[in-house]
Amino acid sequence: MKTMINLESIEKHFSGSVVVPPLSLSIQEGEFLTLLGPSGCGKTTLLRMIAGFEEPTAGEIFLDGQALTGVPPYQRDMNMVFQQYALFPHMTVEQNILFGLKMKKVETGESMRRLEEVLRNTQLTELRKRTPKQLSGGQQQRVAIARAIVNNPKVLLLDEPLGALDYQLRKSLQLELKNLQKNLGITFVYVTHDQEEAMAMSDRIAVMNKGRIEQLATPDEIYNRPKTLFVATFIGENNIFASGDSRIAVRPEKVKLYKQDATPQDGRRKNGRITDVVFLGNLRKLYVRLDDEDMTVLAHEYVSDSKGWQAGDPVALGWSEADEVMLA
Repeated sequence: MKTMINLESIEKHFSGSVVVPPLSLSIQEGEFLTLLGPSGCGKTTLLRMIAGFEEPTAGEIFLDGQALTGVPPYQRDMNMVFQQYALFPHMTVEQNILFGLKMKKVETGESMRRLEEVLRNTQLTELRKRTPKQLSGGQQQRVAIARAIVNNPKVLLLDEPLGALDYQLRKSLQLELKNLQKNLGITFVYVTHDQEEAMAMSDRIAVMNKGRIEQLATPDEIYNRPKTLFVATFIGENNIFASGDSRIAVRPEKVKLYKQDATPQDGRRKNGRITDVVFLGNLRKLYVRLDDEDMTVLAHEYVSDSKGWQAGDPVALGWSEADEVMLA
């Protein structure tokens, strides 16, 4: 598979402070790669360096094998979508989408062909004559994406594009964006602090912390085989146990509860008392305070498998050694 974006030892300093230490990353053609991390971890700075809005303090960025040093944003074969839609309020949907093509003086017949295609792909055909104020937030974001992809860029950069939308609409647009990316075959580089969003959409996730990539892997690997304590605790919920000089992580769904006089089928056993039960529809979260350790363990129990545990019940905890993940 061809490498579309290659970052070679790039770094970024602001006022003498290192925001992104030396970092290398390769992104493949047609890949949906997400930069995931908490606020201030450097993910947006990294995206802006790829776009050309920030120049790396050191290192080099390549797009399809061509160095981008000194190349201004408008000459890079990529477009960027922001959380703020930045649509022209006096223009219709189709006028907003066509604006970039007019600036590039694309021939009218070709412009209209691309317009019809992108309206169809983004499900905006019926809304083409509306102005932004006549659209919902989700529809406006689709127009912003349509405007970005109508130029046929090699790469689409997306900086928390769904951040301003409500929960249900975000879920719907996540699926739309993922399907659109697969249909178009364009390389997507997506920035978010929402781990669930990253897990649902990405081919690979780069988990960032303090300007560094702590782990780069598929969503399945990131969740089931986190390499560091940060990744284990940032992605989903986890129980962290000390094991000599090392630490191990055990996901709550892997922890089973038993009566204390029962023999757990799994190899690891600890005793404790349930301190809280949280009901979440088909799932209950059980918080267990260990008897001999200053620690609370979280276990998940599906309602269909419920044993009727209540706060105050003494329990034994068990899990399989195969479900332990050793952390760096």
